[in-house]
Amino acid sequence: MAPSQTAKLGIIAGGGALPSLLARACRETGRAHFVLGLRGFADAAVLGGEPDAWIRLGEAGLGFDLMRRAGVSEIVMAGAVRRAKLDDIRPDAKTASFFARVALKALGDDGLLTAVVAEIEREGFRVIGPDQILSGLLAPEGTLSRHAPDAAALADVAVGAAAARELGRRDLGQAVIVAHKCVQGEEGPAGTDALIVACGTKAKGGVLVKMKKPQQERRVDLPAIGVETVRQALAAGLRGIAVEAGQTLIIDREAVAAAADAAGIFVIGVSGQSLGLPDKRAPFVYIIAAEPSGDQLGSLLIRALKEETGGNIRIAGIGGSAMTQAGPQTLFDPAELALLGIFEVIPKAGMVLRRVRETVADIEARKPDVLVTIDSWGFTGRIHERLSKHASPIKRVRYVAPQVWAWRPGRARQLSRWIHHLMVLFPFEPPYFTKYGLPTSWVGHPVLECGADKGNAARFRECHGIAEADTVVTVLPGSRNSEVSRLLRVFGDVVRALQDKVPRLRIVIPTVANVEAKVRAETTNWPVQPIIVTSTEDRFDAFAASKAALAASGTVSLELAMAGVAHVIAYRINALSALALRFLIKTKFVNLVNVLLNREAVHERLQGQCNADVLTQDMLRLLSDTAYSNQMKADFREALTSLSPAGVSPSREAARAVLKLVAN
Repeated sequence: MAPSQTAKLGIIAGGGALPSLLARACRETGRAHFVLGLRGFADAAVLGGEPDAWIRLGEAGLGFDLMRRAGVSEIVMAGAVRRAKLDDIRPDAKTASFFARVALKALGDDGLLTAVVAEIEREGFRVIGPDQILSGLLAPEGTLSRHAPDAAALADVAVGAAAARELGRRDLGQAVIVAHKCVQGEEGPAGTDALIVACGTKAKGGVLVKMKKPQQERRVDLPAIGVETVRQALAAGLRGIAVEAGQTLIIDREAVAAAADAAGIFVIGVSGQSLGLPDKRAPFVYIIAAEPSGDQLGSLLIRALKEETGGNIRIAGIGGSAMTQAGPQTLFDPAELALLGIFEVIPKAGMVLRRVRETVADIEARKPDVLVTIDSWGFTGRIHERLSKHASPIKRVRYVAPQVWAWRPGRARQLSRWIHHLMVLFPFEPPYFTKYGLPTSWVGHPVLECGADKGNAARFRECHGIAEADTVVTVLPGSRNSEVSRLLRVFGDVVRALQDKVPRLRIVIPTVANVEAKVRAETTNWPVQPIIVTSTEDRFDAFAASKAALAASGTVSLELAMAGVAHVIAYRINALSALALRFLIKTKFVNLVNVLLNREAVHERLQGQCNADVLTQDMLRLLSDTAYSNQMKADFREALTSLSPAGVSPSREAARAVLKLVAN
C-alpha cells in the first residue's frame, strides 16, 4: 500500500545518512514530518537542525507519546541500530511490557523487528519503508559504478550470494566476504563494518556480498550500503561490492557510485537469475472469499503476502472489491453467493453448484501452489471436497474455522478429510481440530488491523453537516439481502421511537455495494433520513462520531468494540432455519465479544426478542446511562486483548503460514 502524501511522517532516526535524506525529501515535497533521534545511534551533526526530540532505545512509551502529540500517523524507521544488551536499554514500562509479551516469540533479529513493527502498528501508527519515501533507493540490477567485475569476481559473487542466503535463512546476518571462491567471513550482530574489519588481510582481493534474508521485515531491515561501506571496502583491499537488486537500499546512489569510481572498485546489483543460482519461481496462491467480511480478510492477506515476499508472488481467485483493489482479478462476482440459513440456500442450490464446478475447473487449470478459502463453507467446502476426491496435489487451506464450538461439531472431522491446514482466529479453537489430526494455526483476528479504532469524528461531522450537539447513532442491518430484508424494518421502528425521545437525533447506515440500493429504497420513509455511506473510511469515521449503535450480529460487533462504541446486536432468520439451529447450537452466546468473555457484555436480541420495543429500551439505556456504556467499553478492551498472538499482526502470521506450506 502506498504511503499517504498528507499524513504526517514520523522518522525514527538511527545512525548514518538515511534519516537526514528522508527528512530532506519531506522538506522538498512540503510533507510534515517529525524526527525522533535515538540516543547513541543518531548523529546530531549528520541530522543538522533535526531531530525534533531524542529518546533512548528503551523509551518506547515516551516515543509513542511524542509521536502522538506531534500528530504523526505514519512512521519510517531509518538508520543503523546495533544490537544492545537489555541492561543498556533500561526499558521503560511500555518497552518492558513488550519484551515480556514477545521475548520467546521473537528470537533472532528478524523475529524481533517483526514484533517491533507489530507493536508500533498496535499503537495506531502505520509503518512504511524508506523506499516508499525516497524513489530510487533500491539497488537496480546491473553495474552501478564505472568499474565492472571480471569473471573471477563474478564467481566470488555467486558463492557469496548462496552463502549470504543461507546465513539469512538462519536469521544470523545479511553479508559475507568471499575471496577465491572461499567464504572468508560472515556478518554477525556487530554488522557489516565489523565483518570487514574482522576479515583483515583475508579480505584482500575479495568481494562483499549482501542479500536480503528470507521472510525479512523489509520495511525496517533491508540490507543497505552507503559511502562509508565503499570506504571500508577500499581500506580492506576488496575488489568490489555486490548487493541484491530490488532488495537492498543504496544510501545516496550517486555518491556511492562516485566513491566507488574514485576507489577503483565495482558496485553491482545482482539477482539469483543473473548469477545462474536456482531461484524459486514466485509462489502462486489462489484465494476465495465469497462474502464482504471474507473479502476484507482476503485483501489483508494479499497485502501481507506481497510484503512477506517483496512482491514476488502470483495471486488469483474470487473476491469482492477489497480483494480486487489489492491485486487479482476475480473469476466472478461473489455477491450472489452471500446466502444465509439452511432454508435460504436450498432455492439457490443449482447456482451454487454451477459456481463450484466453474471454480474447481479454474483451480485445476491454473494449478496454484496453495488454495486458501475464507469462511463461506457452504460454497468453499464443496470446492475442497471435490479437489480432495480428485486427489488434487494442490495444498488446501481454510482461513476462519467453522464455529464447531457453537454448533455442528462434526464439521471438524469433515475438515480434517478435505483440507491440509486450518488457520483460526480465536485462541481457544485449535484443540477442536487438532484432535482429528488437522494441523491448525492460531493466527489472530484481523479485525485488529481493520482500522475501526482510527475513525475521525470531526471529519465525519463536518462532511455531513452534523453539529456537535447532535446525537449520532449508527445502524448496521447486515451485508446480505436476507439480513437487510428482515432487520431494516425493525430497525426503522426503533428509529421512529428514538426520534420522539432523543433530541437532535442523526442516523448513519454504513453498508456495502451489493445491498446499498435495497437500504436506500427501504429507508425512504424513515422519519429521520439516514446518512448512508459505503466506504471503509466513512464507516469508521461514523463509528468515531457515534454515541451508540444498533447492529446485526457478526464481525461488526468486534469492529464496534475496536472503535469503543457501545451497542446492542439483533438478529432474525427464517423461522424454519431458527428452529433447526435451536437443536444445533452448543454455546450460550452468539456475539463474539460475549463468547470471548464468556458472559453477556453486549445484549443479544435474537428472533422473538428482536423487536422494536425491546431494542428501543436497549438503545435508550446506551444513550443515557454513562456508567453502563463505560462498563461495556471496558469489557471490549478485555475481550480484544485475546485476539492476537503477541508480536505479529494476524495477516502477517496468516501469510507466513501460507508461505510455509508453499516451501514444504
